[in-house]
Amino acid sequence: MIATLRHEFGMQIRRPVLWIVYGLAFTLLVVNPQLGYLLPDVGSFPHDTTAALLAMGDIINAMMPMVYGCLLADRLVRDRRLGVTEVLNTTPAGRTGRLLGKYLGACAATATPIALMYFGRVLVYAIIGGRPGALPLSMAVFAATSLPGLLFTGALALAGPLLMPVQPFRVLFVGYWCWSSLISPDMMPTVAYSILSPGARYARFALFGVRFPPGVQAPSDYEPYRPTSGAAFDALRPVGTPAVAFLWMGVMVALTAAVLLLIRLHTARTEH
Repeated sequence: MIATLRHEFGMQIRRPVLWIVYGLAFTLLVVNPQLGYLLPDVGSFPHDTTAALLAMGDIINAMMPMVYGCLLADRLVRDRRLGVTEVLNTTPAGRTGRLLGKYLGACAATATPIALMYFGRVLVYAIIGGRPGALPLSMAVFAATSLPGLLFTGALALAGPLLMPVQPFRVLFVGYWCWSSLISPDMMPTVAYSILSPGARYARFALFGVRFPPGVQAPSDYEPYRPTSGAAFDALRPVGTPAVAFLWMGVMVALTAAVLLLIRLHTARTEH
């Protein structure tokens, strides 16, 4: 597993398309002032380090997982396309270990630019704002608010192309992310804002709190993080508490394990 992880990480991190696509996405964050990537702390949260870090994380989490999933989509089917699956099966390495190594290595490499965008912005904020405490706090924010969703969407992005061609899956994945994480439940039936949503913000609200600058009215679905009135799947939107935040993390890990198990069973069946 470790050897596969290192190999997959090295291959993925050196892909020019990885940095080109993330570079274009980063440029969009920088040149679009409405996204607030450059100045979320100065413009809205000048004296609240936690709120500034959460704002930076929200901006990253809204857009970058779509890029992340699309870039991961061809990693698992690549061996089959190149015709090296049979060769790999003759090695002493077990299939489960290779799968876990491929998943962890490819996901870690593909998430590296996201981490660089976030922690790079945090570093600038810490230096300019004179807030060194932002650095350790940002690690907790990233681990709690971003990492669980990336774990699940990474497994999903590897699994989807086993059932359909890569390009159609990428289109569907972008649609899935918007449906499951961005669209309001008031607009259409969606699992957004629920414990099944990889973009849910339970950790943000329940573990770190949410703050708005003076004079800014909090949206109705922000305070508290609670079910919306009469929306579909409201049973999956419990009131945000620390226990529910950890429940959401556990659900993401459980879904990740389930998808990886299905991948393992699928590959075992199709490779014989």
